[in-house]
Amino acid sequence: MRRSLAAPLLAGCLAGCLIDPPSSDGTYYPPPSDSGWGSGYGGSGGDVGFGCHQDSDCGGTLVCARDGECLTADSVRFIHVNWTVKTEVASDTTCVSAPDLAITFSDPSGDLFGFAPVPCNAGRYTVDKLPTRFTRVELTRSGEYSGGASGTFDTTGTAVLDLPY
Repeated sequence: MRRSLAAPLLAGCLAGCLIDPPSSDGTYYPPPSDSGWGSGYGGSGGDVGFGCHQDSDCGGTLVCARDGECLTADSVRFIHVNWTVKTEVASDTTCVSAPDLAITFSDPSGDLFGFAPVPCNAGRYTVDKLPTRFTRVELTRSGEYSGGASGTFDTTGTAVLDLPY
């Protein structure tokens, strides 16, 4: 499903999305019980207002991507976004001017999907079933729409960014 986002929808969703504590390895994942902005959250749990919420909603061999789409397993991938702040490791100290971030994934046609707030001091964000059509990622201060860092995923599904804050 293709969709365009208006600024009011973006702003409203960015203000209301929460994330869970990190896993044992310190990696932050999208929250299983909340929506990412741009669509419903898929994969397990999530808002009942949009798309799939778990793989069983898709039937057959399709999987529920994190943006609420039912896709073939080869149409999603595991990604990691790693970041530093002014070339320093992300920490409470280096993230003082941008403690909360918004992460936005985009595809070549202009579709957007993301999560906020993302704690800057995590230094890493992981999504296990991101549609492969999302090839770019941007990190900005939560509530801002420019001025952060952006990049593309490499062949392993990793993007490395350096925030200028």
